[in-house]
Amino acid sequence: MKIVFLGTGTSVGVPMIGCHCPVCTSADPRNNRRRSSLYVEAGGRHVVVDTPPDFREQVLAYHIPRVDAVLYTHSHADHIFGLDDLRRFNTIQGGKIPVYGSPSCMADLRRIFDYIFDYPKIPGTYRPALDLVEVTSAFHVGELGIQPLEVRHGWETTYGYRMDGGGRSLGYVPDCYEMPDAVVDRLHGVDVMILDALRYRPHITHLTVEDSLALLRRIGAGHSYIIHMCHDLEHVATEKTMPEDVHVSYDGLTLEW
Repeated sequence: MKIVFLGTGTSVGVPMIGCHCPVCTSADPRNNRRRSSLYVEAGGRHVVVDTPPDFREQVLAYHIPRVDAVLYTHSHADHIFGLDDLRRFNTIQGGKIPVYGSPSCMADLRRIFDYIFDYPKIPGTYRPALDLVEVTSAFHVGELGIQPLEVRHGWETTYGYRMDGGGRSLGYVPDCYEMPDAVVDRLHGVDVMILDALRYRPHITHLTVEDSLALLRRIGAGHSYIIHMCHDLEHVATEKTMPEDVHVSYDGLTLEW
């Protein structure tokens, strides 16, 4: 299994518009965070989780060759507004791309991008060719087994995912305020776990670093990474505070195991 962190930032990204703090003006490229997204390659399939507004830049920067499927965690702007750029992969691959997510997320995509789904094709226009697939239980993309996991994101329910392929396992939960015990159990012992950790100060829709570390201890992954970070977290300083088996992710970080 191979993964690439396409983006590791929160909804406003880092640097944040109009901010001149030490993190936003840092010369360390690991403090530059596009909106959160993940690329997964396993069993010959290429899967992307979320298409943020930075999606075009991300796939160009990290040389993503194809997209066989897209998983959506939820329909907030910072996770879906790059959807239209999937059309280039339709052209490269010569076919439709399946898009998976909760029933409410798929309904939102159909509403927000109605010009893709609810209007007849006009010769000469260039729209994404996508199949929206509602999922509420485990499914497969090729040989990659995928489990959608419901977590609380403030007052909303959103998805995280567990992926299993080739004897390897991955957990990915980028937007989370509260994780039910049943989800912790389903993630327990994964090889790699990636979890929301917005900042140290409390937030009404995201885990703090302390909250995230407490959950990661319960999950007990082989290796863990925090994601969806704001400009409160400087990369090197935060990394120094992490337990031995937990790391601060950064854009472009690539793992293979």
